[in-house]
This record gives sequence, C-alpha cells and structure tokens, in this order.
Amino acid sequence: MNENNLRERALGGDADAFERLLRPHREVMLRLAFRAMGNEEDAREVCQEAVIRIFRYLESFRSGNSFRSWTCRIVLNCANDVWRQRKRYETMIETQQKNTSGYSSVNPEKTFLNREIREKIQLCLSGLSRREKFVFLLRDAEGLSILETVDVLGYSSASVRTHLCRARKKIRSAMEKYRLLEGAEGGSG
Repeated sequence: MNENNLRERALGGDADAFERLLRPHREVMLRLAFRAMGNEEDAREVCQEAVIRIFRYLESFRSGNSFRSWTCRIVLNCANDVWRQRKRYETMIETQQKNTSGYSSVNPEKTFLNREIREKIQLCLSGLSRREKFVFLLRDAEGLSILETVDVLGYSSASVRTHLCRARKKIRSAMEKYRLLEGAEGGSG
C-alpha cells in the first residue's frame, strides 16, 4: 500500500495504517532528533512529540510533497521547541551528565572511546548556530539534497549553502583543534 493510501486510512482513524506510514521514517526521525539534541532521552522526547504533531497535522500534508521531508521538518521544529524550553536548564543538565558515571560494561575501554568520540562530535556541533547545525545535520549527516534541505527548513537555497559552508568550516576548525590538543597531550606524557 502506498503512502497516500496509508495516509487516507490513517486520517480515517486506522492506527495500523498510521504506524505503517511512519515505520519507514522512524529511524531517520530518531537519528535526526539525536543529532539535534545530543542525547537519547531528549531525542526520544522529540520523536514522541513529532509523532503527535504528525498525527495532528496529517490532514494538512499535501500529497505532492515528500513525506520524508515533511517528517524531518516536524522533527526539527520539535527539537527547536524542546531546545528553546531547555536552554535555561542547559548548565544544570550538563552538570548532571558530567556527574553521572556509567556502570561497568563488558569492554570499558571501548565504551570510554565511544563516549569520548560522541562527546567530541557534540562539542563540534555545539559550536554551530541552530541554523548551521540543522542544515549540517540534514545535508551531511542525513544526506538530503540542497533542495530537500530547503524544503524541510524553509530557507532559501543560498541561505542553506551559506549555513552549510559556515558549519563545515567551524566543524573542520573544531576537529583540528581536538587533533592538536590530542597531539599536545600525547607529546607531554
């Protein structure tokens, strides 16, 4: 059954059709939310809110448009809303995350390295403005085209290109900084 048929059935109250309509997009939604928010808990909250909004506004979706782009736009709007609501609590949340240590795992070294890599990626992303971050995530992390990114975010193509260029430069600079720091730390031991 195609997306239009599933959408029509979902609008008629068929919960199974709604689930089948969203199923192919759930992984992209969660991945995008995780990259936008930086942690799994917030990403899941964003996705839950996005599913509610998708259901609420499903009737307004125009069948000629890309359902994937539409869901991505809703996820990013939800992430933006949550980000704004939590901005004032950011320092408190960061402190809690730093004070929370993980339990022992099967391979502590691998867990540490994975956590360290994730933290460095988040640090690189934290240096971006929200617009740069969203453009970068859609374009480079999710592989959307410039036109799809324009469609999701509602920016002009020139604006998308500008934000993407700035984001890539900032990330490249941040990555170089971390490499230099690692080199300096390695040389002093």
